Amino acid sequence: MKHRKELQKLLTEKKLKKTSQRALIWAALLESKGHPSVEEIRDSLLEQGHRIGLATIYRTIKILLESGFVRQSKLHGIGRYEPVISQPNHLHFICNSCGSTVEFPSRKVENLIKRATEQNQFEERYSRYVIFGLCKSCLRTQQEAAGLNDEQRLQTTVVRDALELTLAIERRGYTFYTNASRKTKNGSGRIMFQRLAAEESDHLRRLQAEHQSLMKKNEWLKREPSRLPLSRKIVEEIFPQKELLKIEVKDETSDLDALNIAMNLERRSHQFFTDFAKQIADGSGRQIFMDFAKDEESHLQALVTEYNSLVGS
Repeated sequence: MKHRKELQKLLTEKKLKKTSQRALIWAALLESKGHPSVEEIRDSLLEQGHRIGLATIYRTIKILLESGFVRQSKLHGIGRYEPVISQPNHLHFICNSCGSTVEFPSRKVENLIKRATEQNQFEERYSRYVIFGLCKSCLRTQQEAAGLNDEQRLQTTVVRDALELTLAIERRGYTFYTNASRKTKNGSGRIMFQRLAAEESDHLRRLQAEHQSLMKKNEWLKREPSRLPLSRKIVEEIFPQKELLKIEVKDETSDLDALNIAMNLERRSHQFFTDFAKQIADGSGRQIFMDFAKDEESHLQALVTEYNSLVGS
């Protein structure tokens, strides 16, 4: 009853007639469980025995929109409306496949909008917050249509997680070598660090391309939770930021010094991937980390060979 009186107050302020048709349209919006279109409001009123034309409904909706009593959203080109006077601002999750709408009320969203409008001295009339995507049911259907069973989804997710972890580690290595090349004034040391950074950069590009290809081929991965115990803590175990900062890269750091630093980091990286692989129960995930360990071992051996060659010469 309170909200219906507010409509009467609005009409009085705007010097508009308080017709029974406008009251019925407002009541239909308040009683609707979803977000009806103008046609659906008309059909609802018809079922109740009220014959009101579309033009009248459109005019009333326009008044309510301008006054901030309703919000408008569009789904597949069709305008839909909801009363906002009786509920807080909230998000709408709209499925692109089946068209279903799920509301997510949020006081945080409401308070954020209120603060933003007050700070900018802006009077909100209506707003909409819509996130488009796939609902759980349609996502599952899409996965099944792609021919992925639970085991295949698990294996694909593990590959994604492994790539993301390795990318984080490689970025840290690239950053270290880049910064090291700027610290040393020794010509041969600087060139060595620059070369090591370039190698890390090349490895990063290959991993990023592989990750992008995997995500593009499997859109559902964007919504799939992690299956491996991945976190920043793991990256810290292999390349602790504080320890990296403590590694002495001085003005006189030579190419031999740079190689020695790089070998120590590669040994740590190789050992980490080897140990971590043993903790992975999933066979495909374990093999991925074993392959990473072999890559690090190969890089380490190349650095050792180069170091011995320089020492021998």
